[in-house]
Amino acid sequence: MRLTTKTRYALRALVELANQPDNGVLSLSVIARRQRVKPKYLEQILFKLRRSRLIKGKKGPGGGFILSRDPRDIRLKEILDAVGESTAPVQCVLGKADRYCSQNALCPMQECWHELKKRLDSFFNSYTLNDVCENSNRKKSKKRSRYGER
Repeated sequence: MRLTTKTRYALRALVELANQPDNGVLSLSVIARRQRVKPKYLEQILFKLRRSRLIKGKKGPGGGFILSRDPRDIRLKEILDAVGESTAPVQCVLGKADRYCSQNALCPMQECWHELKKRLDSFFNSYTLNDVCENSNRKKSKKRSRYGER
């Protein structure tokens, strides 16, 4: 399984929002600049996250985006689903025909593919946005202490 850039950018944007003190608002342009993502592309991603109710938008001066829930309540699987990412290793697991495979009905790997998808779903359901933020903050802290920064 390979995560798309859309998913990676969605995760990075959500980490930015989660790390805002006091659930502060961040504008699209600030997130795009910090994450080095083109604003138009990020706008499409944030739209999907908003439609999935993972974030909320605030209009007007000082507007932008905030998380709609606590980061501890946002599962990574929800983020993948919001941007249209699939954990299916092959198309037939999704019940779709695969034009590259003529063995759909007779596939000896079908059970394995279904099991792999179940395990990937379980993995992404076991981690939250908060877990990602804590890991990221730990790495930043370790890097700062290594170079004598505070």
